[in-house]
Amino acid sequence: CPYDSLTVYDGPSNKHPIIRKICGLQHRMVIYSFGPNIFIEFNTTSPAKADPRGYSLDYEFSNRYVDVLKLMDNQLGITHLRGSECDLLVRSNRETIHYIHSPKYPLMYPANTTCTFIIDGLQGEQNLEEVILTFETFAVLSETIESINPIHLSHTSTDYDEEPCATSYVGIAFIPTTIKSVLSSIDESTYDVMLCDRLQNGSNALGPYISDGPRMVLVFSSNEKVSNGDGQKPLGFKAKIQFKTDFGIPGQPTGDSNQCVFQFIKPHGWFNSPRYPANYPLDTNCTYIIKAKPNEQIQVYFEQFALYVDEQSTSIQTSCADFLEISDVFVKNGVEILQLQARYCANTFPGPTVTAFGSHELRVFFHSDHEGTGNGFKAIYQIREAFTEEIPTIPVARHCGQRISRTDDLTSGWFISPGYPIKYNKDLICDWEITVRPNHQILLHLLKMEIEGAMTAESVNCQNAVIRVYAEYDADAGLSAQEICGTDETLIPPIISKNNTVRIRFFTSPDKVNGLKGFNFTWTEVKKITEDVDDDDDECSHPTMHLCTYTKLCIDARLKCNGDENCGLHDDTDEAHCNKLENATEARTILLTAIISGCIFLIISGFIGYLLKKRFEKKRKNSRHRAKFGMKHQRKPFRNPRPITKADPHLLPAPAASRLTHHNVTTDIIPLSIEQRNHKPSNGETSKNNSNNNNNNNHHHPSLLIHSLKPIDDRNTFYG
Repeated sequence: CPYDSLTVYDGPSNKHPIIRKICGLQHRMVIYSFGPNIFIEFNTTSPAKADPRGYSLDYEFSNRYVDVLKLMDNQLGITHLRGSECDLLVRSNRETIHYIHSPKYPLMYPANTTCTFIIDGLQGEQNLEEVILTFETFAVLSETIESINPIHLSHTSTDYDEEPCATSYVGIAFIPTTIKSVLSSIDESTYDVMLCDRLQNGSNALGPYISDGPRMVLVFSSNEKVSNGDGQKPLGFKAKIQFKTDFGIPGQPTGDSNQCVFQFIKPHGWFNSPRYPANYPLDTNCTYIIKAKPNEQIQVYFEQFALYVDEQSTSIQTSCADFLEISDVFVKNGVEILQLQARYCANTFPGPTVTAFGSHELRVFFHSDHEGTGNGFKAIYQIREAFTEEIPTIPVARHCGQRISRTDDLTSGWFISPGYPIKYNKDLICDWEITVRPNHQILLHLLKMEIEGAMTAESVNCQNAVIRVYAEYDADAGLSAQEICGTDETLIPPIISKNNTVRIRFFTSPDKVNGLKGFNFTWTEVKKITEDVDDDDDECSHPTMHLCTYTKLCIDARLKCNGDENCGLHDDTDEAHCNKLENATEARTILLTAIISGCIFLIISGFIGYLLKKRFEKKRKNSRHRAKFGMKHQRKPFRNPRPITKADPHLLPAPAASRLTHHNVTTDIIPLSIEQRNHKPSNGETSKNNSNNNNNNNHHHPSLLIHSLKPIDDRNTFYG
């Protein structure tokens, strides 16, 4: 109100608290004083702004109004909202308990009275509370018969055309949208719960009612005409308000109200860090207890995991101020025994897991320290039928793996993920157990790995699939696992077990996986040789054993030159000695190949020479035969002869005749018969024939020439 205004003070002067400063256009405003005095101050500017119509008000002195001091009952944290008749603000002082009641309780409440109780729990970065309201007594009488039982109404409900509690009622709003509607207009509001009439002890309608957030609103309203009562005492209501830390965790809370302990017994559900997805508070410890039946197991996988990361931390180990622990619970002789599965810190994203064989309860513990916070985590759990075997004898659809034992003929081997190198499936649980001789150890070498996820020196994220290697396996002390995933097997050095047994587990998420190729591990029985070993116990001195040069691991001598590095990290001496032998073998192979190739070449060359010689001798024989009988080489026709079909047997074929017909006689060349070709005329004949030809060239006719030709053989065929 920067210009003209009317200020109302709750006291005899303008030194007292202001009830309200009024300006603009207002109608039907009602203001109550806390005590017997009100001071009103009217201020105007010069010149006046807008339409200076002024104001008009009525006032009344009366003792029928609600005694606010008695209504507050001197309770710490309950204050009067100035300007109202009996509206109270109830504030938490961290996990505190308060009581509220109707005006004049336990006597009949006054008529035509509306009191609003705004109940606020703590809300902030480190505090978040919920409100729990429980009625100790309730007798707010209404003329509506149908309202004996509580009527649960939603703020969008349209099931009732008339108010079920027409004259007097108590309305409760604990959903944020309903609270907003009630505070904006009490006269035209609907409530989450509306109560009226007398409620008997033990009735579910007495509560408790739990807020959906840190705030709850209760409205008490009485009509102008109040019933004379039902002859019973007390009248009105009295309620207990309890502020309890709201961790925002589903499940059944156990223990004190300020303890973050929740139990889960449903077949499936989820749990999360306090106040997820908002940041979790500092200095918080939460315990999640998931219980199953004796023939069941519990499977857990995470949707989100984001703890506070200390920027000064340089490794996974130093960034564990906030952490999450998962433990299996065993009961032996009536005593609970917890075996730790794993601890996850800021830079690790947990992979899927399941309770150990024989455990039917999973306990998850979350801790945050005094500095730094994050979004926290959300995990899904499922309670399913337990496996009949810890290590499967025969792999089934969901449970794969096997038990591998060392023998005299088996001192090294390999195992792979299901279907390798084909894609693995979702919802897999695989268990392998490898056992060697006592006082020996097991060397694991990861040859190939394609598991979805990512691993670096600073972080591990195996959300959907994970390999867990329990190199320090101890059946009594529990398991300590190394989690592996990703596609870079070079990040995983060879692993040596602590004793003669090692466990490997492989999990995939039951929700969805991308399905990569999987993994391939080799294992080798080894024995660590130390300098103080007794001479009589020096197993590696036997010729059937081989001592690795650098790692001082003793392995079976038969594993030398087998193509696998069985000596461990940075030690390939079991394969390096094979280089000379391999080179000699290669040289012998090359020499033998060259000799065989040369022999084959000589055989082929000799065969080809033989064929050429035979052909040459045949040609010489034919030549001598033709020379003996006076025959010369006769040229073969270019194409197959064409028989005469419709001409005289002594005539040329039609195409040949046509050629002779259409050419100039003086230039035509008439083919000779064989006899004519072979005849060698004398000198006299030559001159005579030349003269005759010269004389007759101009008189020959083509038709006459055709008749004079003779076929060269009995087939009546001519060659041109």
